[in-house]
Amino acid sequence: MFAIIHLKEIRMRYIPPVDRAQYVMMNTLDDLVPQQHPVRILDTVVEQIVDANPEQFDTARADSDPGRPMFGPKTLLKLFLYGYLVNIRASRKLETETQRNIEVLWLLGTLSPDHWVIATYRKVHGDHIKLMTKAFRQFLHAHGYIKGERIAVDGTKMKANAAREMLTVEKIEKRLHRVDEHLDEYLSNMADNDLRDDLADELDGLDSTVTVDRHLADKIIALQKQVEELTAQKTLLEQSGQTYLSPADPDARLMKSRDGKIAAYNVQSIVDDAHHMIAATTVLTDQDDHAALPVIVKSLREELGLSPTTVIADKGYYTPDLIERVETETNTTCYIPLPEKDTASSPVTFRYDPSTDCYTCSAGKPLVLHSKNKRRRNSVANVYRGTQCDGCHLHAQCTTSKHGRTVHRYHNQDWREAYRERMRHQTSMSIVALRKSLVEHPFGTIKLWGGKLPLLLRGVAKVTTEINLYATAYNVRRLLNCTLWDTLKEQLATHSWKLA
Repeated sequence: MFAIIHLKEIRMRYIPPVDRAQYVMMNTLDDLVPQQHPVRILDTVVEQIVDANPEQFDTARADSDPGRPMFGPKTLLKLFLYGYLVNIRASRKLETETQRNIEVLWLLGTLSPDHWVIATYRKVHGDHIKLMTKAFRQFLHAHGYIKGERIAVDGTKMKANAAREMLTVEKIEKRLHRVDEHLDEYLSNMADNDLRDDLADELDGLDSTVTVDRHLADKIIALQKQVEELTAQKTLLEQSGQTYLSPADPDARLMKSRDGKIAAYNVQSIVDDAHHMIAATTVLTDQDDHAALPVIVKSLREELGLSPTTVIADKGYYTPDLIERVETETNTTCYIPLPEKDTASSPVTFRYDPSTDCYTCSAGKPLVLHSKNKRRRNSVANVYRGTQCDGCHLHAQCTTSKHGRTVHRYHNQDWREAYRERMRHQTSMSIVALRKSLVEHPFGTIKLWGGKLPLLLRGVAKVTTEINLYATAYNVRRLLNCTLWDTLKEQLATHSWKLA
């Protein structure tokens, strides 16, 4: 008796669960999701975008076509946007969420697409995701969340959905040689079996020989398919001009990263200074960022019609001709730090005299024009060479060439020198220092969401679709932290979502 009373006292210390057999009054589905839950923002955004642009999101079959009706674009766009926002990207996991997650049940109205339908939509309808991304960025720009006045540009290497091993022409030829040897072996065995069949058609072992023949035939067919695949990969590799190829994702390139060399894509982004929103993204297959600046700035102009007044980037983007192009074609001022070799002090300096078209070094020695219009680092320069370098007291500190010191004067040398002078000012250095606070957080967050396998799709076009989903999900999360709920609801309801 004492034990029973003691047990009741222990149970009274905790909140008891509801009896599973007890009948309860069921709430509506809408009652299960709080009124200020982020999933309601996702619902409003997708509903407004698709309703305002029905012709661009129409994928329905004609009424006369047989079969079950399709899932609408609203359903799948909401599912993907929610999935990337909460770091659930795989189609099978998204399917599971549609059957058990109250937030997703509310968002989709209890619809539950099959994982194959989910995966296919993401692969086939990347244009829908791009339109959604563009429309949402236009909303952010219209309401001042993206101003486009001062932006920061950066790139990161994101691992492709492919192994590190790459194919070369030599590897492909070795594999073709091994496959040919196996084919010859199997064909020889099949010929021996045919000979035995001719000599003993009526023997009891005929059935086993037929089985062996079928087994060999299956192997031969499989090897012939390997030959076709390897031959196609070799042709693709030779036509691309590359020295290696990823068999799983031919668009991926071998790039240096913190984890060593990996098959990856170079993902470029523009982050706006106003609220640290991602204003534009571009996926490149070039490892270096040197040529990326005009491309990413152009994407911002095409998508949002913005020409920023200030662009900040790291020294990986330092390509003077391209910086000049951006500043000349627009009213943009670039702040990209100089390479270390341009900032290092030197005991030897050179002064150009345009009247004589000649350089004079700090030791008073002349450097005369040696050749014109030489290609150097994707630019054009005239070459000036010293004629009195022998015996100069600064020779050891100036050059190791036995022909004398050479100086290259580029076609835009005056602009280059003015840019160098500008970047040496303390004001410019302070502006450059802002870059990390703008661009590092978005990439860090996206890589945290993506984990060890950030990209599930393959090919530049499909990877661009995934980056659009990442960027939109990031902007949604930033938006929820930037404004009051009631203000945001009013802005979403009154905004014109029609795409141009």
